[in-house]
Amino acid sequence: MKTSNTKHLLTTPLLIALACLLCACSNGGSDGKPYFKSDSLKVTTFNLGLALNFVPFTRERLVADTALLSRYDSDVICLQEVWLDEQVEAVTEALKPTYPEIYTVPAEQVFSEAAACTNEEITPFAQCVNNQCPGLSGTELVACAPVQCGGPLFQLPPTCLDAVLGSVGIPDVTVQAVVDAVTKPAGKFAYDGALGLILASKYPLEAREFQDFIDDSTSNHRGALYAEINLNKQTQVVACTHPTANLSIAYPTSGKHGSWEGENRFMQEQMIAFANTKAGKNPIFFGGDFNCSIANAATGVDGEFAGNCQLWLDNGFADPAGEQLPCTFCYEDNLILKPDGNTGGTGLDHVFVKNLEAGSSLVARRVFDTPVSIEALVPPSELMPEDSPKMTHPSDHFGVEVDVKY
Repeated sequence: MKTSNTKHLLTTPLLIALACLLCACSNGGSDGKPYFKSDSLKVTTFNLGLALNFVPFTRERLVADTALLSRYDSDVICLQEVWLDEQVEAVTEALKPTYPEIYTVPAEQVFSEAAACTNEEITPFAQCVNNQCPGLSGTELVACAPVQCGGPLFQLPPTCLDAVLGSVGIPDVTVQAVVDAVTKPAGKFAYDGALGLILASKYPLEAREFQDFIDDSTSNHRGALYAEINLNKQTQVVACTHPTANLSIAYPTSGKHGSWEGENRFMQEQMIAFANTKAGKNPIFFGGDFNCSIANAATGVDGEFAGNCQLWLDNGFADPAGEQLPCTFCYEDNLILKPDGNTGGTGLDHVFVKNLEAGSSLVARRVFDTPVSIEALVPPSELMPEDSPKMTHPSDHFGVEVDVKY
């Protein structure tokens, strides 16, 4: 795990003026900085599911999702799965008029020293996929290959397997494209090692820091973004993350933590420690898709890596989404798990909160859960013109909004 301090360019007078228009502001803060006054703070997390070839209709939903974000009103937003440069650019442009402070970090890839796979190593897997998933590409190929050819896939040497898993982000991926990519020096992570995170705020984001899990990540580069906002003459830490998921494939032998759950747990332990050190006794608002869920019979939510979510509660954090909301990754509405009559789901999306003043209230709401209309794009994309327009949810996740009243 690596951590880094990222130097924050001084907020320009124009941005400060804009922030003061959006929020009650005084220029009487310490060190000549403005401080902001408000009797509430709204913090939102939303996984946009823009994982090309993994979640359907990423290009088409990007258009609809940026429109939603441009109209959405919060104070601080943590977004996940904004992987590609063009996605980051589109989302950033949608956010900037309302959220002038935007924090991201550049992609970082880990490359094999030589060809990740030899032709002899990759051929059995490639032949299996060609036989079992004939003519498929993109999302359909990525869904079919590990199910039909899991045997030869997980017999690949570690470096080769990492490269094959990392090839998921090749546009409109085909078997031949994977073979071409992995039989030369290849990256370990999908989407060129992008983190997929955007932290946006109406308030200036000071003291920005990046907690990097690149040395402990499998398949996708993981980490967390931290910053401070100054509200009501008090420093408040805001953070954004998306730790390792419970993938529906075996844990690669190159992984350091024994299982997807173990890797997820390591990251959550590290983030809890980092956030507490950064904040001290100041309030913390930690948003993201944590890929964990505690079962709640009252809300119909199932468990997933429940012990990893429990780490936050045991450390004194509140989880208003887990306490108050139904599923955010839902069986009947999920873009990956097609509707099959199931109900319920898991609550993977959280805003964990700590160190609030006595008397503060926390109200959680589920957001971005209303279907939107998407249209086929030119040049042709995943949605065919004859099927356009199509109603779908904005993502395979619903968002979570937590409103704090002071």
